[in-house]
Amino acid sequence: MESIADQSLKALASAIASRAPAPGSGVAAAAALALGIACARKAAAITLKHNPDRPGIDTNDARLAELQDTALRLAETDASCFPAAIRDDERAAARLIEGDKRLLACADEAEEIVARLAVQIDEVMRNDILAARALIEAAAAIVRANLAENEAAQSSGNSRSEADR
Repeated sequence: MESIADQSLKALASAIASRAPAPGSGVAAAAALALGIACARKAAAITLKHNPDRPGIDTNDARLAELQDTALRLAETDASCFPAAIRDDERAAARLIEGDKRLLACADEAEEIVARLAVQIDEVMRNDILAARALIEAAAAIVRANLAENEAAQSSGNSRSEADR
């Protein structure tokens, strides 16, 4: 199967919309985070193109690139763990929760970096920063909801509903 990161946007959207339990909202959150980071990186790249000596932007962009890669790797974790977690595989459920926590940490760090970049980038790139913030915030909200649900399912020992399967 093709990795989440290598799928076209059309293929990923179709996979998320399918009747299969995964990919689902966890992968959508990771993809939204990666896209939000990409928007911030675009703002940094265009600003540096015109102002190559502007301090700190290249360092922030490098860290955002790492976070973007991590988000896409965590999308793979979610897609592979969720089907097993809903079949009550405790190890898969624990990996899913750990992935949620790591993705939320990535989103939180990305938000902090974007806030720093927002005051450094060229005015013409403000809408890319707006898009970055909105996508990162949406991703974080989805991950928080998924994490709460996954932790509740794990702590209660209850199996997932048939709707999840």
